[in-house]
Amino acid sequence: MKYTELYNILREEVKPALGCTGPIAICFCAAQAYDAIGGEIESIDATLDWCMSAKNDDVAFPGSRMLGVEMAIALGAVCGDPDAGLEVLHTVTKEGEEKARKVAEHVRVNPQWNLENLEIYCDITVHTDKGDGRAVVSQRSDGLILKVRNGQVLMEREPDVSAQSGKLPILKYKAKDFYDMASNLTEEELAFLRDAVAYNSRLAEATLKGRLGAGIGYELYHNKYQNYITRAKAYAAAGCEARMSGVNHPAMTCGNKGNVGIAASMPLVSLAKDWNVEEMDLLKGIALSYLTAISIIHRIGKAPSMCSCEVAAALGIAAGATLMRKGTYEQTAMAMQNTIPNVFGVVCDGAKLACALRISSGTGIALECSDLALESVHIANNQGVLGATIDESIDIIGKTALYAMVSSDRDLCRLLFEKRNIFPLMSFEERQKQ
Repeated sequence: MKYTELYNILREEVKPALGCTGPIAICFCAAQAYDAIGGEIESIDATLDWCMSAKNDDVAFPGSRMLGVEMAIALGAVCGDPDAGLEVLHTVTKEGEEKARKVAEHVRVNPQWNLENLEIYCDITVHTDKGDGRAVVSQRSDGLILKVRNGQVLMEREPDVSAQSGKLPILKYKAKDFYDMASNLTEEELAFLRDAVAYNSRLAEATLKGRLGAGIGYELYHNKYQNYITRAKAYAAAGCEARMSGVNHPAMTCGNKGNVGIAASMPLVSLAKDWNVEEMDLLKGIALSYLTAISIIHRIGKAPSMCSCEVAAALGIAAGATLMRKGTYEQTAMAMQNTIPNVFGVVCDGAKLACALRISSGTGIALECSDLALESVHIANNQGVLGATIDESIDIIGKTALYAMVSSDRDLCRLLFEKRNIFPLMSFEERQKQ
């Protein structure tokens, strides 16, 4: 296959995760730290990047209704399966969750305000009656680079350079490469994406049947004025709401991000039903959507200043929806260029139910822009944030998010961290009544 490296990146960057991947990275690190030492937990110290410290207080975790970074750390240490990667919380029990609530009160969070770049960094030390266990996660939500027991190094490796923002080999490929590869994938090569459809559809259906979250997906789907765009928005929002509500089913992530995995696939699943699209065309659309989103994520960073589930996923959907409906590459590029001015610079202020509204909005924008492109309607190139080509526009997004917006993201996270009011622990349901 011509694009073997690109296909392998796609396979590596699409994997299941149970719960929101922001706090799940913290849970995973805590589980590794406790696994290093064992015993009865006395206290926990956590040094986290500023994004992890401030942007993960408003989502529920599988197996618990309590919120907060401290609870995520305690839950990982008390209940987490260190060998389960991003599905670390599959072993949560009622008894373990109750114990974690008490441990959470002995967790100290230390934000790293002096980091120079937007990156995932989590350094947790669990103090027990047997001593100290420490683990460090870097670059990826499951990127364990250090594990220590009472000063003895049990495991140490260099951070995955390819996972660092602006370093993954996918960045050398152009939008045309994504389009060409996705267009020519065989049924066998596309088969793994059936899991993305199944996993993320199960989350969406849980919301559409049970009116989970804030009711965004449910009301959009059951609105009497709905059309194919509102149904696509409903499916995307519903999957997000189930995940943010702590539903005990994994999402299929894209670029280590569950909301992007949902937002870059579910609108296409809905659209395929409305337009009677064949499965192969749907899976090709998802492949292009995911490749596009992965490319954006690795430009804006995995702990981003820009909202990846709005910016990266919307561009993915614009591209995937156009290909899925037999659009040419030129029309696909038009759809993406049309989308960019509408989503450029949307700031990430943390994981929460409001992400479902953003995903819904991004979906609507992307599908309208795809519809226009299929009729050869497009915004002129090289205006405002648009470059002369779609690839130049994507580079502008990356440089703005990864460099120009670092200080503003740090300042935003300071404000978010200062207004935290975690204890006594609050439940997901109580938070939604505020």
